[in-house]
Amino acid sequence: MMSGFAEMLSGFRDGLSYLGNPDYWFGFFFALAITVPVALIPGISATLIMAITIPFIVVSVSDPVVGLAMLAVLTGVDNTLDSIPAILLGMPGGATQVTFLEGNQLAQRGKAAHTLGAVYAVSAMGGLIGALSLALIIPVIAPFVLAFGFAEIAAMAMFGVAMVAALSGGAMLKGIFAGVLGLLLSTVGPGKVSLDFRYMFDQTWLFDGLPLIATTIGVFALPEIIDLTMTRKPLAPKDSAISYGEIMRGARYGLSRWRMVIRQSLFGVFLGAVPGIGSGVVDWMSYAFGIFWTKDKREFGKGSLDGVLFAESAQNAKEGGQAIPTLALGIPGGRAWAFVIVAMISYGIAPGQRMLQEHADITIMIVLSLGLGNLAVTMFGLLFTRQMARLTLIPYPVLGFLIIPISLLAAFQDTRDLSAITIVLVGTVLGMLMKRYKWPRPPLLIGFILGPIIENNIVNSVGRYDWVGTFTRPLFIILFIISIATAAIFTKFMARTEASMQPVEGSGDELPQGLAPPSGAAPDAPTGAAGVLERARGLRWSWSEAQLFTGAMVILSVYVIWEAAGFSFFGRWFPMGLGAVGLVLSTSQFIREGVGVKAGDVMDIGMRSQGMEGARTAGAIFLGLLLMMLILTGTADVQFWIFRFGGLGWGAFFISLLGPPLMMRNKTGVIGGVIGATVILLLNMIFFDYVLAVFWPEPFILDFFRGR
Repeated sequence: MMSGFAEMLSGFRDGLSYLGNPDYWFGFFFALAITVPVALIPGISATLIMAITIPFIVVSVSDPVVGLAMLAVLTGVDNTLDSIPAILLGMPGGATQVTFLEGNQLAQRGKAAHTLGAVYAVSAMGGLIGALSLALIIPVIAPFVLAFGFAEIAAMAMFGVAMVAALSGGAMLKGIFAGVLGLLLSTVGPGKVSLDFRYMFDQTWLFDGLPLIATTIGVFALPEIIDLTMTRKPLAPKDSAISYGEIMRGARYGLSRWRMVIRQSLFGVFLGAVPGIGSGVVDWMSYAFGIFWTKDKREFGKGSLDGVLFAESAQNAKEGGQAIPTLALGIPGGRAWAFVIVAMISYGIAPGQRMLQEHADITIMIVLSLGLGNLAVTMFGLLFTRQMARLTLIPYPVLGFLIIPISLLAAFQDTRDLSAITIVLVGTVLGMLMKRYKWPRPPLLIGFILGPIIENNIVNSVGRYDWVGTFTRPLFIILFIISIATAAIFTKFMARTEASMQPVEGSGDELPQGLAPPSGAAPDAPTGAAGVLERARGLRWSWSEAQLFTGAMVILSVYVIWEAAGFSFFGRWFPMGLGAVGLVLSTSQFIREGVGVKAGDVMDIGMRSQGMEGARTAGAIFLGLLLMMLILTGTADVQFWIFRFGGLGWGAFFISLLGPPLMMRNKTGVIGGVIGATVILLLNMIFFDYVLAVFWPEPFILDFFRGR
């Protein structure tokens, strides 16, 4: 044992000697140079960057310590940078939905610089805590990680579903149904065991289910971008505080919250160490975990800086957690870390419990590279945030008609199939309707991310232990009880929060929506059972526009159950159970709306352009330009000189060129259109065509009419 400890210390010394090696620092800064500009492009993840660069790194970098440290930098740095488009542009990724929900609203108040300064501070601390936790935990973590089987991972995912209670605000029925809807969307495609073709409508492009990036862009991102574009205004007011002083004040605030950062970071490390818990799950669970420890919950969902910091500190720390099963057990803690294992195998290194003895130098340099990478990006952010924050002062149509085509291009490159654009557009319609009728979208995305984790792990566990053995495992029972208790506690706390929002009698303040007493109720109306009966007699059924959407959800739930009845047992148990729960919830909400019971506020952003002058005209312009882009995608195949990106690329070019001047009708719009079109042209030519070598879609509309 002593010889093993001495071997580990010797390996650590060998690893630390790389801090004086020019090759290490060249690789470190080269990884930063790749990640920083690419990570600022919405929809481009660290996973994609690693997939592109890993063959180059393995072939070109002979020293495994340097090569694997570069990959650690790539996966760690992206978590800080992807908050920039979420806050400044309203463009979230799969792991920045909380940052968008809270941070983009702060940017609208002119607090973008302050928010990003705080994000950089907590991200750096989170990354360091994650790296330190990795160094301390790896020698002893193996037995704990091995205790998590399929059933326990499913229970952890159920814990994530329980977080829906915290993210539903005053509209619990709507929030839980949205979570169920997300779980249902995750079942689209062949069952992993039964191979039933579930809800595919004979469309082969649904064979892999609904892709995460396209679904996230459709439901969460594009509705916000379209809504902001229709306002024709800048994201932030002209008097916004954008200065280095404001950035540093934000950074100081982030540093002052060091106790919270430690708590959230350790929670992020714990979640990251559980294989199968992805970044999207960490995002929402850490947000809900932070809400749990906060006394005043009224600001969450309306632009809370602490809400942003809850998620960002955990996101950066979770990389250290995901490295734990990767290095200690050879089990990838996340998608990006799967590429690290591929690189390790290519270098002839076997990850596992002997990493600390045989490859301690690699282990310590991965730890240091994670921490140093976060510090380097923090310095970059502090230097350049002032310039980037000025984007919030540009009229949003200029940005919107740049981001919209980039979003569609990002969705396409993720699947290399035009079906992704179909998914984005259908998801956009759903997202717009949910915004319009005040249904929270965060629970939908939580359910969509967690659905496969729950279903696949339960099915795998049943295959190994049968149903009784699965649901009687001690750790599963403990985690399941924690999930139920968490949901109950959050429900109680949110009810207390709403009660605390009621004004003091005689103050003259209005009650928040959903908390006002029933219409016509006297101040001294009876309470208890007598009060319930009296209010019930006063209810009158009335139809409302909102019931159209709720009624559609009722019909959808019925269809889900009817369609699932034809699947095999392992194919139908999950969607049929969800359909039954969804039917109860949506029917209850339909009745509540019919009798005039108002729901409270939801943790989501409503329609900002609703009722604004010119919003309908702006919407018509947007739809016309989108139709033009789709027609060009399906008909054009213009490739000349160095421009070889086909109809989709040219459609993106023209929508960014024509959108701003048509929407704004002034000089700013014309200049913005030219700049946006130039950016799209370069992005298509250099990044998508040359770097990614995307196979652009062939024209299909004319072939369709020709019957091919």
